[in-house]
Amino acid sequence: MPFQAFHCLDEDEEIKFFDIINTKAQGIGTSLSRFLKRESDNLSWIATQLIIDPNSPLYNKGTLIGKRTKEKHITLQNVYNFLLLLIINTKIAELPKEKILNITLTYFNCIKELLPVEWSDYKQYRLTHIVCLNAFAIAGNIIIPSNYNFVSNQLNIKEVNKRMSSIKIFDWSSEGALKYLKG
Repeated sequence: MPFQAFHCLDEDEEIKFFDIINTKAQGIGTSLSRFLKRESDNLSWIATQLIIDPNSPLYNKGTLIGKRTKEKHITLQNVYNFLLLLIINTKIAELPKEKILNITLTYFNCIKELLPVEWSDYKQYRLTHIVCLNAFAIAGNIIIPSNYNFVSNQLNIKEVNKRMSSIKIFDWSSEGALKYLKG
């Protein structure tokens, strides 16, 4: 079997070669690729933190390598995509990655706290399905910048909670208006 070996590579070179070889040959999934780029790409780092941080509402719901299970139905690539929707064309995107992570954690924890049962039950409710997470990100793209004080670097969580409280009156069940919602 032909093979090629690389010696004396530092970690960044090793990651780069691994990514190139595995995306050009059989290919690796986009989630794993994002994970490997987490040190050089801020959104990949934030997405990874949202999945591995025990304080994150996505903890135990997401997978780093892209292989979904009944418990882990959100891929790293899904998180990356909704992060783009959350911050695109806003001043929030210019903040340090740690600040963006904290804002994102605060925002999605707000949603989880407003609807804890719906958030925790993937089968009965659509709240944590990708299409709904994307919709929350699009809404957050408007809500967060209008409630963020860039001088004090603080998010007005009371106002965010007030603006988001209307989601409580919506039927998030899998058998309701969202029954056939996909993609």
